[in-house]
Amino acid sequence: MKKLLGALAAITAVVFVIAYISDITSAVLTAVERCLNVIIPSLFIMMVLSRYIVSKGLFEPLEKLMKLPSKLLGFSPRLMTVFILSNIGGYPIGATMLSQMCKNGEITPKQAEVCASYCFCSGPAFLVGAVGLCVYQSKSLGFMMFLSCVIANLAACIIYNRVFSISKTSIHESKSTQSAYTLTDAITDSGKAMFSMCAVIISFSAVTVVLQKACTAFSIDPMLLAPLFEITNVTSFSPAKLSLLPCCTSLVSFGGLCVWLQNASLVKKSFSILKTLLLRIPISVLSGIIFKAIYSTFSDRYMPSGAELGGLVVNIDNFAPSICLIIMIFMILNKKRLAFQ
Repeated sequence: MKKLLGALAAITAVVFVIAYISDITSAVLTAVERCLNVIIPSLFIMMVLSRYIVSKGLFEPLEKLMKLPSKLLGFSPRLMTVFILSNIGGYPIGATMLSQMCKNGEITPKQAEVCASYCFCSGPAFLVGAVGLCVYQSKSLGFMMFLSCVIANLAACIIYNRVFSISKTSIHESKSTQSAYTLTDAITDSGKAMFSMCAVIISFSAVTVVLQKACTAFSIDPMLLAPLFEITNVTSFSPAKLSLLPCCTSLVSFGGLCVWLQNASLVKKSFSILKTLLLRIPISVLSGIIFKAIYSTFSDRYMPSGAELGGLVVNIDNFAPSICLIIMIFMILNKKRLAFQ
């Protein structure tokens, strides 16, 4: 029965692709542009640095400085470093670092599942630049949204760490740091992970077409539903109604299903991403509530004069740096293979 259902699903997918090939082609091209313009430039460097820092154990000297704040938050100083980097570096940074620490035996899968729920943020670049400036024409609004997500993560950190007894969970002895691990290794590993992420985004673009067709059939506005699947759709909000800001903050805090598929591809079998996803939902709701409180307090001082603003679509159209980066990674990978042979 399962095989029959799987065959029917595959046939349905093939028929859908053939029927809407032009729409899917357009969606794939848009996804490729998004990867080249937004994803690779904003995340690659941070992924390289985070992998190198974790693999070499470079955050160990900072642990003494992190003792007091980490004690208040209820986890180890090492996880405090991960928390800081993940909240400023972008969605996959926390999952990447926690997965690497799991593989090194520094934390348990239970710790990683809980920590990954609040070591998760779009980072200020996306919220301030793409959402705040390009959609709402206000840098202050972007900072308010970012601050709301960070405060919600801090609250979840304090609560979850005590509910799940993170500090009491046994930690395996840390393996010796990889002294032979070089910056080149970090670049190649991050390049493979980045290609995996971009492949998920491009593959997921077909889901957007399905969503649009379903919304059209039932006369539903896909504006709020689309970011649940692919979060960069919030940059296409038009018109950019200020009343939607708390909802937009919650959506950005959640990240979208495409981001969670990317995280699942990054962590693989290190820990369960499903539990992390479920723990993230209350944090996302809390982010919207916090934003509403901050906005009601500071809107008179920091808001633009227009009550309703026209939406803008982010379109950088500058592929050269990303293409050069891809070529460089392939050259490094090929050089390593030749050296091995």
